[in-house]
Amino acid sequence: MTSPHILMGVVASAHGVQGQVKIKIFATSPTSFMTHKKFSDKSGKQLFLFKNFSVFKENIIIGTLEEVTTRNQAENLKGTELYISRDQLPSIKDEEYYYEDLIGLEVRDNSGEQIGVVKAVYNFGSGDLIEIKLSDSRETVVLPFTREAIPTVSISDGYLIINQIVLNQFRTTKRDEKSL
Repeated sequence: MTSPHILMGVVASAHGVQGQVKIKIFATSPTSFMTHKKFSDKSGKQLFLFKNFSVFKENIIIGTLEEVTTRNQAENLKGTELYISRDQLPSIKDEEYYYEDLIGLEVRDNSGEQIGVVKAVYNFGSGDLIEIKLSDSRETVVLPFTREAIPTVSISDGYLIINQIVLNQFRTTKRDEKSL
């Protein structure tokens, strides 16, 4: 289930008139992103070589690409996802995961029955959230990525187990909000 490439950031917009780009980073810190100069698309075929970076905000940096010298060239890169090879990253500890590895995992309830699939993982600053597409409906639900909500994650076996009580609490809250 693991991909050979890890998403590190996405070009958010052009910055200035000399071809720089703003990059929303998904790395643990700007420093961990900026240690890399060579990125690729998900397939690893298209390369993006950076000359330098500067920090704009906590999770946004400015990058200067080789061979991109105009604002128009930079604007054409908006939405470009920047990946690095997994082997360029440090080893992770037990119970740490790359978002890329969680997306697509089968979601099971406490009894082991499949109830959905991981659609996305987010972090808006106060902790990781996991979005699950439920099998029994068109509904998605977003839960905190905590041990209480998700007691078991098995990347190697391709699934995670969700606490059914926590799931039901979030489903009820979502329905209540719709009726307001």
